[in-house]
Amino acid sequence: MATATDGSAAGAHVTLGDIDMSRSAPPLRNSAVRFVVPNSALAPKIMRDLVATLLVATGRPKLVDAARVCVSEVVTNVRLHTRTTLVYLDIAVCPGRVSVTVWDDEWSKRPSATAVYDFHSDEERGRGLLLVQLLSAGWGVTWPADGDQSRKRVWFVLDEPAAEAVAA
Repeated sequence: MATATDGSAAGAHVTLGDIDMSRSAPPLRNSAVRFVVPNSALAPKIMRDLVATLLVATGRPKLVDAARVCVSEVVTNVRLHTRTTLVYLDIAVCPGRVSVTVWDDEWSKRPSATAVYDFHSDEERGRGLLLVQLLSAGWGVTWPADGDQSRKRVWFVLDEPAAEAVAA
């Protein structure tokens, strides 16, 4: 399911099959979209393809590659480390910036401290959030409080390149 809102069409449904991927649309001022998919082995691919399509459709094709990698890494973490049945992805498209939040329906206790990992060159896993950190303008984890329990949300922000950087 995909729903989108912007200044002109609150709550309008986005039909991804009707989007012409051969050319990008003029950028929307503000748009918010939520995608929800089952937590399966296909979830990372489905989510990264949906985000890529949305970014092209909203006139932000330069952000597609970074968004695909970051979404894939964060959704894969949900797949590997939770037993949730659904994965949620919220995207806020604003002028010059796209914010992405991935969350699930599993309740978990907030950790007392953030884990720090020591990465070694021969390890095959554990680099996903490092990629998110390198490719994004910022990222983090939020724990919206609900008593002692909360739902963890991992977010990242992608900034559009400045016009002078693109011309160079």
